[in-house]
Amino acid sequence: MKSKTVLVESLETTWTTLYTVPDNTRVKWVMAFASNGTGSTINDVGIRIVNSDTITVVGAKSLTSSDYILFGQAGIYVMLEPGYVIQGQAGSAGVSCILTLEETGYIVSTS
Repeated sequence: MKSKTVLVESLETTWTTLYTVPDNTRVKWVMAFASNGTGSTINDVGIRIVNSDTITVVGAKSLTSSDYILFGQAGIYVMLEPGYVIQGQAGSAGVSCILTLEETGYIVSTS
């Protein structure tokens, strides 16, 4: 298992890829933290998972000044398969995001 942290200083105003699960890897997504570091409210903050479908994890959230979103409390996590993509967006600049992930490579054996 390899721990990985993704830091994004300011989410884009359109859906942008934050992380893609590598080939031959399963990922345990254990934490997402997004915070508004500006002095005003920022609308349309979102985080989603994209594969053959799109799954909204946080959608169109408004964050007031110094407000934040925290996903992953009390041992909650999401398992992601190869090719899954985590995307994020915010209505304007100033929302930072941290993702914490645990990557596990597939073990292949032959007899």
